[in-house]
Amino acid sequence: MERVFLGWDRPGLVAAVEYLEGRAARAGVLDLGGAVVAVPGARAGRRLLELLLERADQRGGALVPPQIVTVGQLPELLYVNRRPFADELVQQVAWIEALRRTGPERLAPLALILPAEGDFAARLALAGMLGRLHRELAAENLGFEDVAARDDPAGGFRDIRRWQALAEIQRRYLEVLDEAGVWDKQTARRVALQRGEVQGGAEILLVAAADLNRVQRLFLDQLPDRVTALVAAPQELADRFDEHGCVRPEAWQDAEIELDEGQIEVADRPAAQAVAVLRTMASWDGRYHGEQITLGVPDPAIVPWIVQHLEEAGVPARYAAGSPVERSGPCRLLAAVADYLDGRRLAALAALVRHPAVHDWLAARRIRGDWLSELDDYCVRHLPHRLDGAWLGPAERSSLIRRVHRAVEELVGPFGSGRRRLDEWGPSVAGLLASVFGGRPLDRAAEPDRMILAACQQVGELLERHRAVPRALAPELAGPDALHLVLRELEGAGLPPPQRRGAVELLGWLELPLDDAPAMIVTAMNEGVVPGSLGGDVFLPNALRLRLGIEHDDRRYARDAYALSVLAASREQLKLIVGRRTAEGDPLAPSRLLFACRPERAARRALTLFRPGAARPAVPLVVGLRPGQGVSRFAVPPPEPLKEPVQSMRVTEFRDYLACPYRYYLRHRLGLESRRDAGDELDAASFGSLAHEVLEQFGRSDDAGATEPERISARFHALLDELVLARHGEQPLAAVRVQVEQLRRRLDALARWQADWAAQGWRIEHVEDRAVDLAAPLAVDGRTMQLRGRIDRIDVHRESARRVIFDYKTSDSPRDPDRAHRQAGQWIDLQLPLYRHLAAGLGISGPVGLGYIILPKDTAKTGHLLADWTEEELAEADRVAEDVIREVWAEDFTRVATPPPAGFEELSAICMEGQFGAAAAGENFQEGDPA
Repeated sequence: MERVFLGWDRPGLVAAVEYLEGRAARAGVLDLGGAVVAVPGARAGRRLLELLLERADQRGGALVPPQIVTVGQLPELLYVNRRPFADELVQQVAWIEALRRTGPERLAPLALILPAEGDFAARLALAGMLGRLHRELAAENLGFEDVAARDDPAGGFRDIRRWQALAEIQRRYLEVLDEAGVWDKQTARRVALQRGEVQGGAEILLVAAADLNRVQRLFLDQLPDRVTALVAAPQELADRFDEHGCVRPEAWQDAEIELDEGQIEVADRPAAQAVAVLRTMASWDGRYHGEQITLGVPDPAIVPWIVQHLEEAGVPARYAAGSPVERSGPCRLLAAVADYLDGRRLAALAALVRHPAVHDWLAARRIRGDWLSELDDYCVRHLPHRLDGAWLGPAERSSLIRRVHRAVEELVGPFGSGRRRLDEWGPSVAGLLASVFGGRPLDRAAEPDRMILAACQQVGELLERHRAVPRALAPELAGPDALHLVLRELEGAGLPPPQRRGAVELLGWLELPLDDAPAMIVTAMNEGVVPGSLGGDVFLPNALRLRLGIEHDDRRYARDAYALSVLAASREQLKLIVGRRTAEGDPLAPSRLLFACRPERAARRALTLFRPGAARPAVPLVVGLRPGQGVSRFAVPPPEPLKEPVQSMRVTEFRDYLACPYRYYLRHRLGLESRRDAGDELDAASFGSLAHEVLEQFGRSDDAGATEPERISARFHALLDELVLARHGEQPLAAVRVQVEQLRRRLDALARWQADWAAQGWRIEHVEDRAVDLAAPLAVDGRTMQLRGRIDRIDVHRESARRVIFDYKTSDSPRDPDRAHRQAGQWIDLQLPLYRHLAAGLGISGPVGLGYIILPKDTAKTGHLLADWTEEELAEADRVAEDVIREVWAEDFTRVATPPPAGFEELSAICMEGQFGAAAAGENFQEGDPA
């Protein structure tokens, strides 16, 4: 086999075109007809053809193009396949059938727990794993029985029984395909080699194929005089490449890679890497237009950050891999429906109806009203696990979501009709998409619509392939399994990005060596990304890979070391960006390829890359900032005048105003609050509410004056059980059941305190009525503010007629009343002192005690805590309340407290907490501040 070394002083494709031109150019024609050119990837093939056309045009002649294929497609040109090949889906269902035909005792060595017969999703996952193993080993001309034959316990290989079982399953897999009249492509290649059926008359040129598997090599070895390997490397490095033009792993382990220190930059998280990309492009001073710049993205996870920053900077970007189809609206719909059908959980229903297209579909069915808020309230209050037809609580509080539920059940109805053969589910899947997305015309010229249409087209093509599955192999599936299968088959597929002139191209690592852009930036140059590792493979660990002679970590390192060497030698500009941390903050290590240099230089580079502060943050280059602006773009939105004066306040509002007037304005005057539609346990508020309801009903019961702990506990238990049944149904979530028992334990401790308290002569005079607020006027400067609130409990002593106002506290570690209401001698909460005014509305006058009844986690501390405020201190609390009322009437909501007070987390984004340059934080709003 002839090897031609093209050098690497220019991109490999450019050098390959020059070589092809030198061999095939004749008067007026660049004639490459009859030749087969094999390239590592499809994109390289398309670009090669473009370059050949450009060269022919420059010569003023015609081009007779070669047949351009990828090296993965090359074997099928060199033998005759006598049967159609099984596609990936047919292979998967054949593996499932092979598993079914293999007895459980033979499958036992595969795993401790095998998927049940009816668990299609788990069996499909196992089939996918077997298919991956089969394809990888077959590409190296090995079957499972070949691995089993490498029985070498002394060498650490102890999985002989597992591989024997796998070999039996593999034989049955091939039998299943044979019965269906189709071929396994990988096995067909091996058979063609064994039978000497390789043939081909065309000249074959390999372009920079640095890593071929064994089967590809064996095919080429049958035609050595017709194959030329074009190697993108200088002749003096010929000993680093084998006879096929591929890298020799051992020759690259200690190879030095020529990089300048200025070509390497450390950035912190993905956003900082994106900023480093922009900074690098800006440093080139416009010498390169977009199509002359390529961004390498070995880690697809950072692509969104890079694309967003480029778009914000006005730089069009195009990610060649496209958007994952599973993130498209149609696939998200299928996933949401499958999730709902899997158990009809309320949380799944909430996710489904929040799909934008489903929301529009419901609106088109004239389901009006704030049903999302009603759904959120129902979810948080009742925490139901499944929708079983028994709606909890008053019917009027769930009337809208019942209509929504009926509509959704109608939509997903076709998927609840038992099991069907795979191909019979196609009309239901297509009908679901048509129902939800077919309500309006879709415009291919509009980007959101284009994505929907492209995704629906991919789903439609997949459903057509389902119809082509041999009937004998088509599995019978339930509706959710059919949807999960569609989604699984679409994993990894991409929706092509729109064509944009002048766009900067984003490419994966393997595509970079044959890209011909003169300027290149490569991100995520981190260990585990470049080079990757195969060492964690359960079935094929690295040690076994080395013994089998298949792809292993040294081979990957050699391939990537060669790739980086090509980039370093062939680009006018090259920048390598090393991430310091992931988006979640986990540490990252620089790629060891960056230390492939002389020891002293590697040591200096290590000191630089690992030096604290070496990573540049994201903030220095924020495109939205412009120097010299009069105001910050990160300003907190100022309050707007109220439509009418505040006439009433709840006693709990005063604490929020004292904490932060601006956040008080957002929460109480604008009514902003966070809502959630999911939960797997009672939050603190729900836990406390359940306790309050039990104690409220107890206070009205005949047992309220009892002095026997057992009697009080029995009433607590009965009330708790009734409330839990009404609120959470007969089968609450497991976590809720645990929390209920925790509350029961706290109530038992309270029963002992209550019995002793009653024995001392105290009786319950008043308990909270959740349906009615108490009200009392508070006169301030000749005006009246109506105070509102609910008092949990007022007790009176039978002999002394002394009264105490109590508030229940169920927090794990409650504070005493003074610490909760005052800080450094200043009032920070006025709830208990203002209860005195509400009590006056009940006809209670004169001094009253104020305190808490606590039900903490440590039940030994259950009891009451009384405040010992003097009349002067309570009068001071009233004066603070009057000051707050004056400021509320004056609409003085401008102060934004810093640091942010606890309890307002849902408002943090509006208050610009932690945002760069939040100018208004901690200051009063100034005249003319922008909204």
